Formats: sequence, C-alpha cells, structure tokens
Amino acid sequence: MVELVLTINDKDGSYTEHAAVVLASIFSKTEQTIRVHIVHDDSLSEENKSKLTQMVDVFHHNIFFYHVTIPEDMREVAAGVHKIDYWTMASMYRLLLPIIIQTDRVIYLDCDILVNMDINELWSIDLGDRYLGAVLDQGENLLEYFISMGLSAELYFNSGVILFHLDNIRKKDNWYGEMLNFLRNFPKMTMPDQDVLNAVYSGNYLQLDQCFNTFAQNELDLEHKIIHFAGDSKWWDADSPHAELYNNFRSMTPWGWGGGYAPEPVFEAAFEPVQADIPVEPPAPEIHFPEPPVQEFQFLPPPVQEAQFLAPPVQDIQLPAPPVQEIPVAEAPAPPPDNLPVKRHRRKLRRTLRLRRRLRRKRIIRARYRSIKRARLIKYRYVKRRILKLRRKKLRTVSRTRKLRKVSRRKHVIKRLSLRKSRYSLKRKQHRKLHKAG
Repeated sequence: MVELVLTINDKDGSYTEHAAVVLASIFSKTEQTIRVHIVHDDSLSEENKSKLTQMVDVFHHNIFFYHVTIPEDMREVAAGVHKIDYWTMASMYRLLLPIIIQTDRVIYLDCDILVNMDINELWSIDLGDRYLGAVLDQGENLLEYFISMGLSAELYFNSGVILFHLDNIRKKDNWYGEMLNFLRNFPKMTMPDQDVLNAVYSGNYLQLDQCFNTFAQNELDLEHKIIHFAGDSKWWDADSPHAELYNNFRSMTPWGWGGGYAPEPVFEAAFEPVQADIPVEPPAPEIHFPEPPVQEFQFLPPPVQEAQFLAPPVQDIQLPAPPVQEIPVAEAPAPPPDNLPVKRHRRKLRRTLRLRRRLRRKRIIRARYRSIKRARLIKYRYVKRRILKLRRKKLRTVSRTRKLRKVSRRKHVIKRLSLRKSRYSLKRKQHRKLHKAG
C-alpha cells in the first residue's frame, strides 16, 4: 500500500480543489491501493473535507485527516523568519511528518504537481539507511546564498516531491533541535521549509531521477513524468498554456462532477463521465471509511503525550527528544495564591528573546563580514600573483634587451680599439723606417 501525504492551508477555499486535482492525476495512473494523509489546520472546511472523502471513496482508496497545531517552540522560532508570512506557517508541516505520520515511509507532494506516471515507481525505490529521496533543485543557482547558510549547491534538492524514510529520521539524534537551530540562526532565508530540510538531511539522501520532479516549461513534455509547476505561474491560471489539462483532471473531482454524481474510476489518461441515471458504486467494505472525527494534535515536550492518531499501524505519537535545553519541561504544579504575576514572566521572556535576537544579528553580521573579507583576500591574492607574474615576464624581457645592448657595445668597442691599434702600429713602423733611413 502506498502512503501519500498532502498538506493543506486553505484560506480562500480553492487550495483544497488543487489538492483534489493532484489526487485525481495520481488515481488515474495507479492501480495499487493508496492511503492518503491530509495534514491541515482550521482553514480546511467540513464541506471540502467531505468532498475529498467522497472522491477517495469513489476511487476505492483510504483517506485520513490530521488537524495539527504547530509546537510552541517551533512557532516562536519560525515567527522570526522574514519569509514565513509569504509561505504561511503551514509550510512547517512537512518538517513534522516524522511525528505526525506513524508509518515507515511516506511520499510527500506539493499541491501544484501533476503525476503522469504510476506513483508506485517512486514508492518502490529502496532508500536503505538514507533519510529521504529527492531531485536536485532546477531553479537559479544562488551560490552566495547557499554559502552564507552553510548549504551545498551541488546537493541542494527541491522539496516539492520527497520520498521520506520516517524510521531513519526518527533514529537521527536531535533532528528536531537541528531544525530549530537552523531557523533561529538564519532568519533571512527565502524558502524556510526547503532550506531547513537541506540543512538537516542533505548529507545523507538519495538523488532521484529528474523524471520524478520535472519543472514545467512552456513546451511541456508529459511522457512518464511528475511535473512540478513551481514558481508564480501555476497550471490552473486562466492564461496558462496548461489550463486545459488542469480542467480535464478537475472534471474527475467533486468540484467538476456537477449534479452531485461521481464518475466511475478508471486507470487511463482520458476519463469519460458516467450517465446521471447510473448510481455510484459504493466503496469496498474493507476500505469503507466513515466520516472521520476531528483530530487535534497538541505537541508537548516529552514525556507528556496527549495526542492520538488514526493512521495505522502505530496509534501513539512518539515525540522527539527535547530539542532545545533552554525550554523547560512543562509542569503543572498547583498554583498558590501568592504566585508570581504572569506579566512579569512575560516581560522576562521577551527580554530573553530580545537578547537572543541581538546575538543572532551579531553572529550573522560577523559571518557576512568574514565571507566578504575572505572573498577580498582571495581576490587580492589572485591579483598579486598576476602582477608578480607580469613583473617577472617584464624583467626577463628587460634583462634580455640589456644583455644584447651590452654585447653590441662591447663588439663596437673592440672593433674600434682594433682599428686604432692597427693605425698606430702602421705609423710607428713608418717612423722607424724613416729614422733608420736618416
């Protein structure tokens, strides 16, 4: 059975529809039974939840809903990240999957994905002792951005399609604390969830083939691929060249059925609607899924454990080790009448947070200064080497010309001296002859 998870934050009521289209594209190509896990917050309405349940039942699969509340320590740290309002706090859900989903492995997908292949091909990949499997990111290569956060540009993967090995992640020491520390130390990151996943897991992950996460282009090749409509332009936009493809898959969801009748599931690329007078075949009894109750997850530091999960095989949540030592374990003593006021405690906490933020800023400024200083030093050394090389070359040419001049001068002097000497010797001989003759 394939384990699949989607995260939903549906403020305007349309994001659930996009998630349903993703599921329709998967169901149309996969015959194996799929267990769908929907991680959501208060923004998912009961109406949309019932539509998703109805759709999954028609295709004879299973669905589970998880109403999640972000832990206080992560919410506090993530609130300091500058881009968190753009990506919403729900982007942190995929970081908590080892706590939320109690299975060995799971496939995570964004809701701007088109699956045009059997999802079982991705599910059947053996990860061994690795934490996850993902595809290298195909966006812009921001080398300076990666270096500033200590990330590797050659290993940086995209988080739109990930095959998580949750058991291996749970065995990793302090994985939750590493996430909090990275969020705390680099508040100016542009893609919080993706950067955190790369910081914690990029050292031990399996690089998948690009067909499992291909970025969409204007000329789209759908042959046996998982297409990711990353960026601001989405395939459900009216002016998108792929809007017709989106509407075809939308007609296979409750948002496109019309009249309240669901189509029979088929496993082909093209779907034909069922006639209105044909009743919908009820779901198989072994996968009958009644209306699930609302599940509230409250994340508390260990060993307190108050949340129960519907998802088999494990019902209890195993929370990670305490991530940060500064955060005390929650206790519940009987409050005496002379207890300290709450306001003073809050002021003290805020003062501590301000001091931490100042220290973070200083560290970031120092790190940037060091990187700039290092770059200048490298540039200076390169220029110095170049200048020395040119000087040596120039000195060689100058020395050669000087030697040639010296040789030429010596030859000239020798020539002149020899001539002078010969004239002098001739005159002297003549003088001797005249002296003898006189």
